[in-house]
Amino acid sequence: MKKKTYKLKHMAGAFLAGAMMFSGFSFAAANPEGTLDAIKHTTSKISYYVNGKDHSTADGQYMNQGTAAPDSIIHNGTTYVPVRMVSDLVGQPVYWEQTSRTVSLGLPVVKLYNAAGEPAGFATLEQVNDGVKVKISASGLTSGKHGFHVHEHAIQGGDFKSAGGHFNPIDKHHGLENPQGSHVGDMPNLVVGADGTVEAETLIQHGTLEKDKPNSVLGRSLIIHAGEDDGVSDPAGNSGDRVAGGNIPE
Repeated sequence: MKKKTYKLKHMAGAFLAGAMMFSGFSFAAANPEGTLDAIKHTTSKISYYVNGKDHSTADGQYMNQGTAAPDSIIHNGTTYVPVRMVSDLVGQPVYWEQTSRTVSLGLPVVKLYNAAGEPAGFATLEQVNDGVKVKISASGLTSGKHGFHVHEHAIQGGDFKSAGGHFNPIDKHHGLENPQGSHVGDMPNLVVGADGTVEAETLIQHGTLEKDKPNSVLGRSLIIHAGEDDGVSDPAGNSGDRVAGGNIPE
């Protein structure tokens, strides 16, 4: 009999499914009066990415030998992320972003939304020697240049203002062209085509994906502005309203 081999994505999927299956049933058992609501929550759709590629199943649920694996992340106001056990088992970091319900293995993925809460694209982050490389694919924007930044907080309740100002851990001025700048969160403008879409690769200079570092971008947010960033003006380059964004997982 030929021995079956498994790739990283298969191993990760199996471990993720097992971890979430266990935690899901534990969650329901701990809430006997609200079991139906708990089951509805634990089987709601999540997204699963491996090294930036979408490996979610068609219905958004993980399957383990034909059994839907429920997901339990919140219990009594506390966040539990059992899927982090996968990290040691497969030798890859695992990231979870609660608002978009996204699990990323290897490279963190940011799901982007517009001000109405509608999907607007995604971005993949990767550590490189001089910062964090960002690959972004977005749509539904106006053509032309748009300011694009890392903001200091995660977006709460779909309100882009809750993201705060630009990520600026070393207290610099704004702008890649500012002789006294720049913020760690400053990036070049996105150039959107006539069809409202953009595919771009850029860099968060001096940023890192290392957890607990002062310049870590984990747990913060990416924001796209309505207008062009002039590269020098405090606090945001006169780039206008915040029209799209998403949270960077931790």
